Amino acid sequence: MKSLILFLGVIFIITFPLFADWSDDPAVNNAVCTLAGEQAITKVGTGPTGDTYFGYFSNESGNYNVRLQRFDQAGNPLWVNGGILVSDNTQMTWLTDWDMTVDLDNNAVLTFQDIRDGNNNVYAYKISPDGTFLWGADGLQLSNTSAFDAAPKVTVTTNNNVVIAWGSEDVSRLQKISPEGVLLWDSTGIEISGANSYTWPQPIGVESDHVIVKYYEDSGPVWAPTRHIYAQKFDANGNTVWDSPAAISTAGGITAWTQDLPIVKDNDNGFFIGWYDDRDNNMNADVYVQHVDADGNCLWTANGVIASTDMNREHYYVYIAYQPDEDILYAYWNEMDYDQNDRGIYGQKFDMTGTRKWEDTGRVIIEISPVDVYPYGIGNVSGKVVVFYQEGLNENYLKAMALDSTGDFVWPGGMITMCSVAATKLHAMVGSLNSNFWIASWADDRNGNADIFAQNINTDGTLGYSPQAHDPEMNDDQYQVYAQPNPFRNSTSIRFYTTGHSDITEISIYNVKGQLVRNLTVAFSPLHIVEATWDGKDTAGQNVKPGIYLYKITVDKKEIIQKIVKI
Repeated sequence: MKSLILFLGVIFIITFPLFADWSDDPAVNNAVCTLAGEQAITKVGTGPTGDTYFGYFSNESGNYNVRLQRFDQAGNPLWVNGGILVSDNTQMTWLTDWDMTVDLDNNAVLTFQDIRDGNNNVYAYKISPDGTFLWGADGLQLSNTSAFDAAPKVTVTTNNNVVIAWGSEDVSRLQKISPEGVLLWDSTGIEISGANSYTWPQPIGVESDHVIVKYYEDSGPVWAPTRHIYAQKFDANGNTVWDSPAAISTAGGITAWTQDLPIVKDNDNGFFIGWYDDRDNNMNADVYVQHVDADGNCLWTANGVIASTDMNREHYYVYIAYQPDEDILYAYWNEMDYDQNDRGIYGQKFDMTGTRKWEDTGRVIIEISPVDVYPYGIGNVSGKVVVFYQEGLNENYLKAMALDSTGDFVWPGGMITMCSVAATKLHAMVGSLNSNFWIASWADDRNGNADIFAQNINTDGTLGYSPQAHDPEMNDDQYQVYAQPNPFRNSTSIRFYTTGHSDITEISIYNVKGQLVRNLTVAFSPLHIVEATWDGKDTAGQNVKPGIYLYKITVDKKEIIQKIVKI
């Protein structure tokens, strides 16, 4: 690694990847963990430098241990085979969900429950890129009660604090943790409670170190509750911000096994949310979406906008994506016949008034048929939304398809196979956009016991790692430029790849009015990668407001312009 020149507080570094290791063959995926026992419930988190963490449970000597592996951007594992052992404390004989993310300093943050002290309590660990346990070898204990504390979820705030939320029988609890590992909201955290049960919280980091938490209010029997969806915003000190919680849906009809919901942030510290319910008790589930602003107002139809008005079909398992360039929300879901024998994938497009822009019954993406298809994730990049799905029931395959603003296929051939190995796949998930590709991870039994595998797919629909692989829409066959993360909060890396000898003379940041925000001048840079980190400040050193900006790179007397969003 060779340092170049420091200009205006921005460090430019050239890296020379030794080899690319993401598989370009869907029959040969990258092995994350192939230890002797069963592995399960993988999580994926990509950091600000482009490397990716994989967390998972590993059955060793009769206990499900927690392990962590780290890959570089090219797909090479950076730690020993099987990853590092995070925790071998006693787990229950059956597993519940857990969570992982990556903070702004590229550390992995993991949270899960175990029974190390006899009770089912929640713990949190922070692991650095070199494998150091930053919050101690035993992590931080977040709960210490006889209650059944389960399914923690984690988010990182704008100040790089961590907020973890979990269910504790009839209440939801929240705890905030400083980067140094100090519990900031008392020793027991904050409680969301009341006359009913408050379950399945999901935190979302927003502006000013605040966090929004979605949760359910349940009444009635546990196995068949009347379930309503609410959200509340908490400030940096844990105080509620909104006078009353946002009532996202009080229509009922949400099943007891509906737990986490798809949530994506908008461009103004609010969020979109999707779900399905049978509010009219006609044994047909329908998909709904809602937009909640930063002040806790539900902007669309009360109790949500229905995505499809076809009352003769079932609609389940919705995934949503917000396109800031278009100011459009997309929703894709599992479409089924009334008997749930045939399955397909449909979609809907919503403008910012909540109006359906495609057919009222949804856009057909994959028509229902006896072939089982199940969406498991969604990704978006300018100009397209990518839907990730499984095909088949027992021995199934993993595929992806990119869709444009009309719902038409973008990639040649339509659907791209990411895993063609005939094996039972469990807990498939997809991470956020990593430079110019996504990473899916899952457990499958191709080797007998379930192992963890991963596969990348580029924004042009190809598999395998290539710094030069890019969309046909990008600026020039010789160049690739992108910013990651995008949208960003505190900082973003602007990266430039070239297939030849290029002379970068200037990088400039502009607002949407065309006014110069900041000039970054660089010296000559040789082949491979040049990376610049913009800290979101102007030439006066002041933080710029959230919004859309443009970055322009002048190279070989050509101008390359891309859009970037600060949130």
